[in-house]
Amino acid sequence: MRSVLIVDDERIEREGIAALLQMGNYNLEILEAVNGKEALTILKEKKPEILLSDIRMPFMDGIELTRQAKIMNPDMAVVIFSGFSDFNYAKEAIRNGVLEYILKPVDPQEFKNVMDSVMSYLDKKKQNEEAMQKNQEFLGQYFLHKFIHNGKSEIMDDAMKIMDVSWWNRTGRMLLLNGEDGFFENYDGNFEQMLTEELPFSFHYLNYDSDSSILCFEQNVKVDFQILAKHIFEFVEKSCGRQIYIAVSSQLEGKEAIPQGMKELESLMENRYYRADQWIFMPDTNWENKENYELPLEMVEKMEEDIRLHDIAHLWEHYNKFMKYKEYGAGFSYIYMNFVCTNLIKSMYTQMDYPVEKYSNVIEKMFHVENIQEVAEALEETIHLFEQKLFSVKNSNRSEVEKVKSYIYAHYQEDINLEFLSAEVYLSPGYMSYIFKKETGEGLAQFIREFRLEKAKELLCTTNKKIVQVCAETGFTNPSYFCKSFREYYGCSPDRFRKNEIQRETM
Repeated sequence: MRSVLIVDDERIEREGIAALLQMGNYNLEILEAVNGKEALTILKEKKPEILLSDIRMPFMDGIELTRQAKIMNPDMAVVIFSGFSDFNYAKEAIRNGVLEYILKPVDPQEFKNVMDSVMSYLDKKKQNEEAMQKNQEFLGQYFLHKFIHNGKSEIMDDAMKIMDVSWWNRTGRMLLLNGEDGFFENYDGNFEQMLTEELPFSFHYLNYDSDSSILCFEQNVKVDFQILAKHIFEFVEKSCGRQIYIAVSSQLEGKEAIPQGMKELESLMENRYYRADQWIFMPDTNWENKENYELPLEMVEKMEEDIRLHDIAHLWEHYNKFMKYKEYGAGFSYIYMNFVCTNLIKSMYTQMDYPVEKYSNVIEKMFHVENIQEVAEALEETIHLFEQKLFSVKNSNRSEVEKVKSYIYAHYQEDINLEFLSAEVYLSPGYMSYIFKKETGEGLAQFIREFRLEKAKELLCTTNKKIVQVCAETGFTNPSYFCKSFREYYGCSPDRFRKNEIQRETM
């Protein structure tokens, strides 16, 4: 509810104006003051949006009151009352930012016309503020999406010219939420608002593609993020009747860490193809609190599982961490190192269906190496061989990826997803996701979304089709989501983009 302050030293005048306001059904809280000084106190405490003031009053006249009120709130709607003899004062008041003035004695119809104009002014101002706020939000998402995607510092420089993105430097953690079957595109409601109302602290939200959204939390948010992820999972399951995967990044420091944080999240999210019973994926942030002997043991267990699942991406990740412990003197002996690496090598050869006689010489060699470095090198060589064997020849990977890309180019208007496309080329979703990201540098869902947006841009530039038609013909099922995605990707709405192109062509 808006509030209005009536200022007049005559009680009967104040009561008359209040009665006219009530008759007009403006739904306003009515405040009163007998002079300018009292009015200033009320303006500071109550912050009304409308000021109705007489010009001639003791202690402080309406001109000075208007001037000080406008300093406090430049957008305040001010209406003054003046007699014919005060007309020069009225002109001075208008120069000080008065919206309207009314001659005394007040004519009820004139008063109604003025108040209708005031309410229209405030409504329009509110709409403009909301539009500007929304535009700022879209621009923020546009720049953040670009920054996460390629990590170039120039993007932040461009963003800072038109908006405040200082929070990028304060980002402490990122969460990646991943649904399926276009969850975020087809969600019937405002997912960001739903989460905002549920969580007790603020975050920055970015819809990354139709299946993924990112939450960025600033460093001052102190919470157990594993518990938070579990809470979000349970809340979404209860509110939406859907289960989503959630990955949590390591602690981040500075804006440069945001793109790296995204890479970590995507790597963690790959686990969903191999760990079917798991919905939340965390970085191994608790290693520093473990005893030295526990560290290599945990990594070995992870590598054994990676080998069994043919999960090359995580095998390399866990191997590199295993090697770090060696470099930092993690307190495990040469004998132990030799033993675990030999077993890992055996596991990989077994998975490659090599007969024992074909790799027995490699195992025999392991018992004659002279230092830990040689053991590590033998393990690394076998991982390379394992990767090469799994993926056969790189050209084969490229061939499968090209088949998938060709299918997308021809069927982007249809409902396509990772599971469907991997089945088309007879690969598992996990393997398909890995080689597609390796070959193209981006996830499949993101690739599909960007290609659809490129086709939408073509239609906007070359046809007069309505936005709803463009949405449907480029594979988007939700016009609202399409417009939001377009603004995030191109920095403006589809309608504005088309108008800009028309203006460019006519110049």
